[in-house]
Amino acid sequence: MKKLLLLLVLFSCNPKPTTIKQRIKTEVALGKIREDITKIIEYQKEMGYHMPTIIQSPASQAKIKETEKKLDLKFNQELKELYLTINGVYLDGITPSGKTGIIPIHDLMDLDWSVEYYNSMDWQEHKEMYEIDYDLGEKLFPFITDGAGNSYWVDLNEETENYGRLYWTNTFGDQPDYLFNSLTDFFDAILKGYETKIFSLDSDGYLDCDYKKWGQICYRLDPSIPYWQEYVNEK
Repeated sequence: MKKLLLLLVLFSCNPKPTTIKQRIKTEVALGKIREDITKIIEYQKEMGYHMPTIIQSPASQAKIKETEKKLDLKFNQELKELYLTINGVYLDGITPSGKTGIIPIHDLMDLDWSVEYYNSMDWQEHKEMYEIDYDLGEKLFPFITDGAGNSYWVDLNEETENYGRLYWTNTFGDQPDYLFNSLTDFFDAILKGYETKIFSLDSDGYLDCDYKKWGQICYRLDPSIPYWQEYVNEK
């Protein structure tokens, strides 16, 4: 019954038709990430936020396999679960990004956009620019971005210590680094942000965030990540 209710909530937010076959596949993949996203969407709807109206149908298993083949990499189970839940959001090129992101101005990417973004990335140049002195594999898959270089990537370099962690690239002048140990942690942090009203809407309907408080939530998920420690040490 719980699985059925979660499916009904998500599909009621979906503006595009979903086949029975897709629904069955999605139900099989039901897990923590799907539960978190479903709850996040519920909170967004209560707020009157725009994002739930532009959610795209789940990707098919065939589409995921096609994407893996194009990029010569293999999705981990968390990434599969994400795309079997939601294949990004539909952007019309008119609606401001402040009304479309799951976190402020950061949009969930569909698989086609992710492939295009992946192919545009020059990792060798990135390593030289930021003087990366640790082993950074190049099989990183982008799933959320602001479209200007601030993005999160799932590390899919198998049999490495960072496999499954989330790498962050940015244009803020901060050193790029791993900010989350898993997709599950990432969506847990986002859900907690909505539950505690750290994410809110301004008077124009744009998504806002108390970044200090959200940073503290992220720190509590994993105190070992240096980036989040600064949010705890701030006075």
